[in-house]
Amino acid sequence: MLQKVKAAAPRLAYQRAVHCAVIRGGTSRGIYFHADDLPSDPAERDSVLLQVIGSPDPRQIDGLGGADNLTSKIVIVRRSERPDADVDYTFGQVGIEQGYVSYSANCGNLSAGVGTFAIEEGLVEPVAPETRVRIYNTNTKQLLVAYVPVEADGTPCAKGDYAIAGVPGTAAEIRLDFAATSGASTGRVLPSGNASDMLFVPELGRSIEVSIVDVAKATCYFRARDVGIEGTEGPDQFTPEILDRFWAVRNAAAAHVGLAPESRLPHPVAVCEPADYIDYMTKQTVRAEDVSFVARRVGGPPPRLHRAFAATGAVCTAVAAFLPGTVVHQVARDFGDGVVRIGHPTGIFPVRIRMDADGTLREASYSRTARRIMDGTAYVRRAPC
Repeated sequence: MLQKVKAAAPRLAYQRAVHCAVIRGGTSRGIYFHADDLPSDPAERDSVLLQVIGSPDPRQIDGLGGADNLTSKIVIVRRSERPDADVDYTFGQVGIEQGYVSYSANCGNLSAGVGTFAIEEGLVEPVAPETRVRIYNTNTKQLLVAYVPVEADGTPCAKGDYAIAGVPGTAAEIRLDFAATSGASTGRVLPSGNASDMLFVPELGRSIEVSIVDVAKATCYFRARDVGIEGTEGPDQFTPEILDRFWAVRNAAAAHVGLAPESRLPHPVAVCEPADYIDYMTKQTVRAEDVSFVARRVGGPPPRLHRAFAATGAVCTAVAAFLPGTVVHQVARDFGDGVVRIGHPTGIFPVRIRMDADGTLREASYSRTARRIMDGTAYVRRAPC
């Protein structure tokens, strides 16, 4: 377990002290909390979380957020009372310009930090060389399993040679299996009952083919050309008009399967056949022969391009590539090794899929890294100044 030396928090009559940790999980960064350190009242809790992050404010200058969807996130962890889980984990996506905390879906990147946090904070007994942490995600009401490498003294490994696209350097590999998250948001892998549907999108003035798949996080897929792009564009090329087209498709897909607008699901993803493109971070060419297909994912609101690829979205996308008839399957190259290699703006996201002949999902796993950046005390106002 992590040995922390806590200095006494200053007594500030006008501010409230909240213990938390800043952890990078995969290509995201979030603020992690013990559930018992937050108010039990949901409205009061969300007020505290918004202040810790610094929302609503496009710069999040008065909090710990980084003015980006990938860093405007919170994680709440507690010891689980379920017999099949070690910890309960709640993820919150915090608005930037808008003051909300959304609990509508999970974050697969920050899930990588949950097992590490649980071990370091004494919620799970470490077992070397690898600790299996069973995590119940309250957002999706489903289980995921993290395999965390552990040193002989019981501390999670910090060093390793595993690298992921979009994160500098290397670290210890944390494997996560999401096979048990089928139908996470709607109860069905194919919420509409079809591998693809023709949907009329009013903002486009026509119908386009869309596949809606729900594993880990409900997602809708369409061909990049149907929203007027090639599919290999980088963040600088995604204009507000393009982002609005993505969101228009999302709105049509949500209405089609009965997902409420406030759920912010299904997330829209444009796909195209394997093609060369420029990695946004390294400026190196990602080769067509190295990817199964190219994908661009938008989150929100307001709609923003994901500069890497959401891990839960990657799980769903990889499963979609294995389902005959989906838009993703139609454009995907099969490498024959059970690994789907998603080409995203800052590299390649590999996901291992194992599926029975009857369509039962046996494995949907990927690897991430995680690192505790700091921990301590955040301060929020007790009352408006």
